[in-house]
Amino acid sequence: MDLVISAIAKIIVPLFFIGLAGSSVVIVVSFVEDLKELMADED
Repeated sequence: MDLVISAIAKIIVPLFFIGLAGSSVVIVVSFVEDLKELMADED
């Protein structure tokens, strides 16, 4: 059982960091788009 948990942890930990990196990319892109929208002329 300990071997199974260890194997699952070795798979899940990289997936967690990949998801974290993906989320941070989405946050940065959203921030840039919102900033462009705020700085645009409102005519």
